[in-house]
Parts: sequence; C-alpha cells; structure tokens
Amino acid sequence: MKTGIVLALCVVSALAGPEEDIWLKFNKLRPADLEGYEVPDFEGRIIGGSEVDIANFPYQLSLRHNGDHICGASVISSNWALSAAHCTVSPVTVSSASLRGGSTSRLTGGIIFAVAQIINHPQYNANAIDNDVSVLRPTTSFAGTNISPITIVPAGTSFAGGTRSVVSGWGLTSPGGSLSTNLQAVDIPVVASATCREQWGASRITDTMICAGEPGRDSCTSDSGGPLVTGGRQFGIVSWGSAQCGGNLAGVYANIGASAIRSFISSNTGV
Repeated sequence: MKTGIVLALCVVSALAGPEEDIWLKFNKLRPADLEGYEVPDFEGRIIGGSEVDIANFPYQLSLRHNGDHICGASVISSNWALSAAHCTVSPVTVSSASLRGGSTSRLTGGIIFAVAQIINHPQYNANAIDNDVSVLRPTTSFAGTNISPITIVPAGTSFAGGTRSVVSGWGLTSPGGSLSTNLQAVDIPVVASATCREQWGASRITDTMICAGEPGRDSCTSDSGGPLVTGGRQFGIVSWGSAQCGGNLAGVYANIGASAIRSFISSNTGV
C-alpha cells in the first residue's frame, strides 16, 4: 500500500553545475515514500526516447527562470503558453520568467520571449499536486521559425488505455550528468485510470490527472510542464510520478480534458 506523498526535491547525489541546482527547485514532485522503496541516484531525463528536431515539435518551449531552464511548456495560441503550476509558483515571477521557442537546443538559437503574465490555477494543491496547470502570456506574440501552437483537447475528452502518445522535453542524459542540450521525445501509452489508481492508490489519482508510460519509457522530472500529445492534440501536462522514472509506476499528467483544467485554460486565454 502506498501512503502519503513526499515531494522529492533533492534525490540527487551530484549534478553537473549551478543550472541543475536551480532546476531542481522547480521540479518538486516524484513521491519517494513507497513501501520498501529506496531513493535512487537522481534520474531526470526523457526515459527511453531519442533526440528530435524542433521543426517536428514547434509547440515545445523551454520555461526559464533568470535565464536558466527549469521546466517545459507549450505554445497553445499566438499569445499564450501552457505549463504546470508547480513550475510557475513563487519564486518564479513575470520579471524572472522567460520562454525559449523555435530551437532544438535549450541553450542557443530560437527566440527568447519575456513574460507579461503568469496565471496559476486557483485550486492548485501543492501537496496533492492537483490542478497542476498554469498559463503564461508573453510580452510579444509567439511568432518565428519553428514556433506554432498545438491544439488542446476540448473538455470531456478521454483516451483509452493503450492509446499511443508522445511526451517531449529536455533533461539529464545520464544520472548525475547534465541536462540534455537538445530536445528529446518518447512514445508512451496512456494508462487506464483504474490501473493507475491501483498502482498509486485511489485517493492520489484525481479526475484532473491522466496517466501514461510503460517500463523503460517515461517522462521524468526535468520534463515538468511539458506537453503530452496524441493525434496532433495536447491532452496532458507533465506533472508527477515515481523518482524511479521508467519503472513500473505510470507517470501522472495534468488532464487537459478534465473540466476543472480545461475551463481554467479557456476562461483565462480564450483558447
């Protein structure tokens, strides 16, 4: 039986430098209190995936705090980006936040967009990691080479277990290494809610969450806030999961099709 969530802020033996130290502060997820579970050396990368070209993921953004990559995000219209609330709460502010778009690299190229407004879901619960969604408005419209919005699913949309999807982001290429320079993505299946609740405990998986992943294929901590996509539509936002990324427990995503998530996005962005 799995009880109570402990947010694993520092499950790391040694990272490569100050940017990784900064990044860890904004990826406060990954329950590490499973019965008989020992926290491993930090793993923070797309698991089982491969390097991809931003031209095929033009909606992907790098969310940055004081110039350092902290999370993923996605373009959902010319004037709005979508991310996870756990990535955009204090100390992130409009003056410290920025978004890089149009570049496979998280370090160079593309366009840096300053942020004019951040709105976190008013019912975001940091303890349960529930309603884990935020929207960001740039000071100038999203435009440029390899920058374009992705369609998000309407309220009430659901997907059967086994539906193939793609999650993308930047992360470590090896435990204790450095964040990936180039964008990575992996194909993963949706995990049925009943199965996910059996894995995590019924009380942990709410209607604002959807699960995906399989052993050896998963998102991981540095991918927080990034998009989960199927059929050219985004239906999830990387939220939380096991510290043992790519293990037997499904990764958990904010469920864009849930009315509480979708109505928040629509009422604030018009999308």
